[in-house]
This record gives sequence, C-alpha cells and structure tokens, in this order.
Amino acid sequence: MFRVKNSPRFCWIAVAAMLSILCGACGSSSSNTLSQAQAQAVTEQLSHALDQALTTAITSNALAEKAVHPSLATVVKDIHSDQSSPCTTTATGENCNFPVSDNVACPGGGTIAVTGDVDGALNNNGGGSIQTALTITPTGCSVSNLVISGDPSVSVAGQINFTQSAPVFPITLTETGGVSYGPKPSGSCQLNVTYTISSETSCTISGTACGRSVSGSC
Repeated sequence: MFRVKNSPRFCWIAVAAMLSILCGACGSSSSNTLSQAQAQAVTEQLSHALDQALTTAITSNALAEKAVHPSLATVVKDIHSDQSSPCTTTATGENCNFPVSDNVACPGGGTIAVTGDVDGALNNNGGGSIQTALTITPTGCSVSNLVISGDPSVSVAGQINFTQSAPVFPITLTETGGVSYGPKPSGSCQLNVTYTISSETSCTISGTACGRSVSGSC
C-alpha cells in the first residue's frame, strides 16, 4: 500500500477546488454586472418612485386631482406652500409632518414601495428645517429586461432648511442601499446616489449604481 503525503501544496489545491465548487454561482464575473444602460434605468426608476410618492404626500390637492407629477424640485418647493393639515401651529411657530406611504407601479410589472416621513419645525419667522427619512423597496419591479427587488432596501435621507418659509438651495438628498436583480444577469449591488436640488426648477442625479456612474435629472 502506498501512502500519499499531505503536502502544503496539496492542501491548497484541495481548498481551491472546494471553493470553486461551493462558489460556482457567486463569483463576480463581468457577466453578472449590469450594463451602463441597465444601471441608469434602475436609478431612474427609483427616482421616479420617490418623486411620485413625495408628490402624493406633499403637493397641493389641485395637482393631485389632475394626476400631475412635477419634478422633485417643485415638490420640495411645495412643502410649505400648502400644508394646512400636515402642519400644527405652536407657540413658537409650527411643527410639520408629511407621512409618506405609496406603492408605485413599475411599467413592466411589480411595484416600488416608498415609506417614511418628511418632518420638522419652523419658527414664527418661517425659519427652520425639515428632515427626510424614507425607505424605497422594489418588489419584482421590471425595468430594462431586469426584475429588481430590495436587498433589503434603499434609504433616502437629507435635510431641507427654510428661511422666511422658503427652502434654502441647494438641497442635498442621499440615496444608499442595495437591490437584487435577475434573471440574466443576476446578483445584487449597492447604490450611492445624490440628488442635488439647486433651484425650484433644477434637480440633478449623480453617483454610482451597481458599480456604474449614473447621472440625470430628477
């Protein structure tokens, strides 16, 4: 009977073979990476859901009745222009809270849920700040030949400062978190996107989504 020596080289080969078998489906090959167009499409779909949810929660009843969805910049401008019910008068000013809860349909099927709050306080001179704390969760959302879901979700946070009841520009909102996607390619990835609202009519997107640089308007 011949005995095979357990050499360090043999051990490394065995470990490498086992890892290759176990992780055959979890590698990070380029075939599992979203294209530039797909990453851009995912970003735009999440932005659209955010815009629509905030429009429903914040903008005037007139716009809601007409099913008009303005840009994110216009939505922010309207935060303090029609807030008879979301804002409560106090001795020093008013406290405002806009609860956000919407399920936005994706064009190809599935939904994107947007939940959270936009709240804060303003003084009698119209100065103060309002914070955003929102969670975006896609579920079976079809976009650009992909189906995306939360992994587990995407968060949007930021602060909107006011002076004399008007928002102070620029306003920055940060979007971070993860999504899963499939079927071809399939995997999961992270987003790190910034919304910059520089005026009542200008909002831009910049950052990275699934390892790709993305940009656009919001």
